[in-house]
Amino acid sequence: MKALIQRTIDLLKKKVKDNLEVINKNQAKINEMIRQPASAERTYHIEKSYALNKALLTENNDFISLQLALLNFMEKYKDSATLKDEGELEEINPATVLDDDELFELTVQGKLKFENGHPKFNDEFFFNKLLSYFASIEAYEKCNSLLSLKKNDQPG
Repeated sequence: MKALIQRTIDLLKKKVKDNLEVINKNQAKINEMIRQPASAERTYHIEKSYALNKALLTENNDFISLQLALLNFMEKYKDSATLKDEGELEEINPATVLDDDELFELTVQGKLKFENGHPKFNDEFFFNKLLSYFASIEAYEKCNSLLSLKKNDQPG
């Protein structure tokens, strides 16, 4: 978790820096526009640039506040087991991110192997859909391996 928080802080710092670059460019444009003769169009563009700078400064204040909160959190809980980076981040479960159709596509494409750890391994509807698909394209070897896999998984 510590690495994730640090990465978030780094991303926030980069966004603040990028916003400051945009603010500086806008300010340079404003300075150029001020030298031009007064007009409604000039006033409009100056006000628009000022409004954008104000929004970016507000965003930067929020990003900096969040950075400080995260840094304080890390300092406060630096000895906590929660912040210890004991290996990589937990593996993401595809079932929580992808819907059934996406899981099906990845499975038939071979990108997600249908085995005991598959998110839909125990889903009979999903299994039957897979079996029907492979039968329809006459991939009978695949059908046999699916049936064998399920047969071997049965308690017995």
